[in-house]
Amino acid sequence: MDVLTSLVNGLNLHAKLIYSGGVCGRWLMDHNSDRSVFFHMLSKGEGWVYTSKWDAPLLLEKGDLILFLPHSDEHFLSYSKEHLPDTMSNTQLTPWSDGEAGFVCGEIELGMPESLIWRALPPEIVIKRSQAGDVLTRLIELINMEASVPRFGSGSVVERLCDSIFILAIRHCIENELVDRGVFSAMQDRRLATVLNLIHEQPWEPWTLAEFCRRAGMSKTVFSEKFAASVGASPIEYLGQWRMQIASHWLREPGMTIERVAERCGYESVPAFSKAFKRTFGKTPGAYRREGPGE
Repeated sequence: MDVLTSLVNGLNLHAKLIYSGGVCGRWLMDHNSDRSVFFHMLSKGEGWVYTSKWDAPLLLEKGDLILFLPHSDEHFLSYSKEHLPDTMSNTQLTPWSDGEAGFVCGEIELGMPESLIWRALPPEIVIKRSQAGDVLTRLIELINMEASVPRFGSGSVVERLCDSIFILAIRHCIENELVDRGVFSAMQDRRLATVLNLIHEQPWEPWTLAEFCRRAGMSKTVFSEKFAASVGASPIEYLGQWRMQIASHWLREPGMTIERVAERCGYESVPAFSKAFKRTFGKTPGAYRREGPGE
């Protein structure tokens, strides 16, 4: 299993469909979040993306995709290059066929939005149709096709198809050298990737620095320096962060007990796990799971 697959499988991320349809009038979309990835696919017409980071609004056309990570600046999507409405009051939501523009918009909640994993990615990922490549282009076309002519179960079909959007966007960033640090950059080093795979696939094992070095075939000094320089944390620190990442997702899975989550994260006791979890999230595992996503 490659290291990106093991990371994605460990987190079990899923997309939630926020909007699928048309828009008319002086429309405005405001999907800012400090804990979720929001993505927008333009399926019809055109729209403009505003952010203080860019000197001028960015044009989105049919087949284009944009993703905003939690560390992105405040941003808006609007109908015009010249005018950004103050509110969404003039936004008219319509069936896809009646809209001047059409969108498929979704959300992927991240358990630890401030972690090194996500901070290593660009805060905004823009993939124009001409840059998407065959697989992503076909996926976007399939999503837009399903969204534009609603049938029984279309919402569920679109959501499941959208599960792959974030993965393909990450792959786009790696293959187009849009990441030069962090986990996704380290994945391209065969020896570091070996250790990252071990962490992602078997977080419950009592890993030690010596064992990581043995598996990577490197000395402690060279491995530690190389890993920290690439990932931004020591191997043991990253292991701890990864355990908290997966714990934040597993705690919200139906039927998953705190005892089982602690075991899967490599902790010998629930108190030890709870202490580490509270140190990271500022609340106990029980309090975290009682809260709904995004609360």
